[in-house]
Amino acid sequence: MSGQKGYAGASATQAIKDRLNIVDIIRRYVNLQRAGNRWMGPCPFHQETKGSFSVNEEQGFFYCFGCQASGDIFDFYARINGLEFKDALEQLAEEAGVQLKAQPRDPRAERVQDLRKAAVKMHEAAKSFYSRNLASSSGQACREYIQKRELDQSIVEAFELGWSLPEWNGLSQALERSGFNREQAVESGLLIRGERGSIYDRFRSRLMFPIKNLSGQVIAFGGRIIDNADTAKYINSSDSPIYKKGDNLYGLFQARRAIAVKKSVLLTEGYMDVLTLHQFGYQNACAALGTALTPEQVKRLAGFCSDFELLFDGDGPGRKAAMRGCEMILARGLRCKVILLPDGEDIDSLLKKFGPEAFEELRKKAPDGLTFCTRTLAAEYAPKDSIEWVKTFLGNLEQPELFALYVSELSKGLGIEESLIRTEYAAGAKIAPASDSGAASGERGYGQKQTAGNSGYGNGGRGAGGSTKKAVASKNLDTDIQLLSFAVRYPKYAAQLRDAGIEFAFNTPRACAFWAKIIACEPFFSESDILPALDDKQRAFWFRCRAVDAPPDATKENLELEQICSSIKRIIKDKQNISRNRALGILEDGDDYENELLKALHEKLTGKPLAGKDGEHE
Repeated sequence: MSGQKGYAGASATQAIKDRLNIVDIIRRYVNLQRAGNRWMGPCPFHQETKGSFSVNEEQGFFYCFGCQASGDIFDFYARINGLEFKDALEQLAEEAGVQLKAQPRDPRAERVQDLRKAAVKMHEAAKSFYSRNLASSSGQACREYIQKRELDQSIVEAFELGWSLPEWNGLSQALERSGFNREQAVESGLLIRGERGSIYDRFRSRLMFPIKNLSGQVIAFGGRIIDNADTAKYINSSDSPIYKKGDNLYGLFQARRAIAVKKSVLLTEGYMDVLTLHQFGYQNACAALGTALTPEQVKRLAGFCSDFELLFDGDGPGRKAAMRGCEMILARGLRCKVILLPDGEDIDSLLKKFGPEAFEELRKKAPDGLTFCTRTLAAEYAPKDSIEWVKTFLGNLEQPELFALYVSELSKGLGIEESLIRTEYAAGAKIAPASDSGAASGERGYGQKQTAGNSGYGNGGRGAGGSTKKAVASKNLDTDIQLLSFAVRYPKYAAQLRDAGIEFAFNTPRACAFWAKIIACEPFFSESDILPALDDKQRAFWFRCRAVDAPPDATKENLELEQICSSIKRIIKDKQNISRNRALGILEDGDDYENELLKALHEKLTGKPLAGKDGEHE
């Protein structure tokens, strides 16, 4: 592709969209059926029995009316495969035959990029080196250990297990013979520099477990001793330019398709546990890497499924780890169950001693995540500590509408009145507890949490002004949503909306900021221009509005435009009256933003500056 034009930025994403059909990409993962002018199917991002997942082929975006997942072809591909945007862009560009233009030269960035490329190649070479060792005479002891652990050869091959030699410089010399730089191998985590400056292999005399990213590249290793040597049972790669243990999971590359199909994941703690689960047919199993489960790992798995089964030891540390895992999973609105293993058993020993029947019995009896948490709190925590846990847990919810559901369940499980939980939470978090009927109202704007002083777009309901002030804030929010919804659905009318004075009809800074991004794309509006400028919540709002069917004919479309412009004029007139009534000394009661808005509005409408309290112009 050397003679091909290179693309960058918005032109690159548009070139890829022009060559790849979003329906063709999504149909690889979702059973789509034609429904009028769009495609519908079951959402791959949450459990459902009816198809609420909509794909607009003409405009190139998807939207789920159930879980509100939304985006374009890059959002879908990145989320379904657990990739960062950059990786999704590069993979789709390769598939589309679009050559991405090199960015302006940055020596530091180039060095990092060169190191990353070298690290990937070195890890692939290391995997081959360890694999050859396992098959050679030097790997006899390791092969015997694998037989002792009753691992099938098919599992050994599928997970590409290997053997690190006992020599201090086995891998180091192999990398040098292949032309790799030892200093880069140290930075990549394969070799270690000693206190005296000598360089030697990180892994020696260990069964090796290659760790892959979702593109199938080896990015790290885990190593296990095979005898009773007085050393750490497991050692793992350190973080490197291509690997961060808190972001990746062992076995996810091999398990990803089974997880996506079954819409659930079995999450365990060790390498051998993953291998045994796969051998017994549980191919949706993977494990955290040398650390407790992290929010980044939960987010990555959430791109494949919404049901988690956590496998932990039944001792104190195991229950504590299960509690922490449940917190992170439930806070994202996902489902989970906790499977506690009998004393002295891990999943590897349980399956081999008692078979899958025993494991299935444990799965049937496993409590859901919130039930497990409330039982553990009631049995092992003091009431004061339980309340603190509840406040922290509720404060970390990513979707405000979950508040009412979880409060009810926590109340039942802990035997605490709902009103007390709401009061304690509000006092500790300084956030107004949502009622059952209004729990989702904070999601109406851009999906952000509804807090005191933050209603959807983030301007209404400040302080303790009572129900009247809350009602005004709610009305203001509804107005902003109505105006922005039309602007998003029909950006071609941005000039008319601007001329009608829409910016003076908005009530919140967030709505004004969103409008500024829309109008900045005039006069030649292009979705590829505005989408990169939007933040995550604005993008979600954008796709949600665009998912609504437009009027079937131009007459109704024009009528809606006339109605919106009439609403804008009415809102401005109302604000003009308010500003006049407040001009004689009440201005200081408003916040700074409202003051500035009223001043600008008054000056625009009357041609005169707004008078201050003493009658002088400001």
